[in-house]
Amino acid sequence: MYVLDDTIVAIASPHMMDGQLGRTLIRISGKDAFSIFRRVGFAHAAAQLLNPIRRGIYKLCIQLPQNIEIDCLAYTFPAPASYTGQDLLELHLTTAPSAADAAYRQIILSGIRQAQPGEFTQRAYLNGKLDLTQAEAVMHTVSASNAGQIAAAERLLSGGLAAKITQLQNEILELLSLVEAGLDFSEESIELISPTQVTDCITALTARIQQLLDGAVRCEELMGLPSVGLAGLPNAGKSSLMNALTAQQRSIVSEVQGTTRDVLTETLELDCGQCVLFDCAGLKLHTTDTMEQLAHQAAAEALSAASIILFCIDLSLNNLEQTAAIFRLFPKTHTLGIATKSDLYSAEQIEHKLKQIKDALAIEFVPISTKTAAGLDNLKKRLAKMLLSAQSGQNETDAGVAINLRHRQKLQSALKQLSQAADEIKDHPEVAAMSLRQARQELAGLEHEAIDERILDVIFSKFCIGK
Repeated sequence: MYVLDDTIVAIASPHMMDGQLGRTLIRISGKDAFSIFRRVGFAHAAAQLLNPIRRGIYKLCIQLPQNIEIDCLAYTFPAPASYTGQDLLELHLTTAPSAADAAYRQIILSGIRQAQPGEFTQRAYLNGKLDLTQAEAVMHTVSASNAGQIAAAERLLSGGLAAKITQLQNEILELLSLVEAGLDFSEESIELISPTQVTDCITALTARIQQLLDGAVRCEELMGLPSVGLAGLPNAGKSSLMNALTAQQRSIVSEVQGTTRDVLTETLELDCGQCVLFDCAGLKLHTTDTMEQLAHQAAAEALSAASIILFCIDLSLNNLEQTAAIFRLFPKTHTLGIATKSDLYSAEQIEHKLKQIKDALAIEFVPISTKTAAGLDNLKKRLAKMLLSAQSGQNETDAGVAINLRHRQKLQSALKQLSQAADEIKDHPEVAAMSLRQARQELAGLEHEAIDERILDVIFSKFCIGK
């Protein structure tokens, strides 16, 4: 049983190293949140803080042992107009981490309990400030690492999924009421809705739930970093490009073909966020070497799952026939062409060679040099733009609501119950009514009703402390 009467506190800002000066946010929620102005040593406290607290921002000073004082701003949010629905206080301290930790310890010693992971958002859910899907969206927002993931989490937080689920619940409830009313009048031969009409309604509901499942984007996929794969013939400059982009000697660079056998990965920072960059074996149309075949199989599997493919071509390559054949294996919409070793040629020669490549492969290539770093900034900008475009194109359709595994399981259970109702409505309408009621309960479990405490514990334990 959850207890909401006590008051909790946590540091809600990222951890800083000693020696750094930054803003630390201490968040307090509960009926005694504002009592810390009397419990903890606050100097120069505004007089109105000792009276019923109003929403506002107050400049204060915290007194620590040994006559140390820390300036802070107190943001006050009286209940119920706060994130958690309780009295909520945020202390913003611009000081060293050690001083902020001392202030935090002083608050805990005053009798306020340290919050558990996700407990602030959990209280917001339990107090009706958020539904469960929105609470989960908070977690996805905090854990997002690029703009596309943040946008997907924001769509879930805005209540898009909740609105669709509420509409489905209402329609099932309306259908259920007609079926149960028909059961009450069964002995009087009054038919409020025929079995055929019930089946048609269930078919329509099933189609809409299935459409929601089919068109949805999985939050597990959204919250994972997008992957960018380097592809091309052996010695196309892939390994050198990976080292140049990540500023690490991650891949072995050699004139000998087939140096890269395993799939090598590294995190790449772009303007839009992070992605996983991976290098794999150079591709050939045919090979009889067993090790090369295994390396090619691993490369093909990794590239097939990549969000974006950087297809590399050595500008010194004269015969493009084999390259063109391999290039056709990849979708152009998710492929960015890279022409390597541009430092070996003049601007006019590069322009001529790029024209030849475009004629053969039907897309434009970006010229780069890993030795001089020419073109790398342009490559990063174009790659970031492609990643954002790919993610937004995937997620911003009308049906593309972001859902996680729990949502998917609930929707699939509702589909199963609706199917059973359709099978039973003709011969056993009372069983069909039970199935309809269960289908509605499954959908209700997405937001508020019928949530087992163990499920809530699992959901909120994935949050970080202070959120």
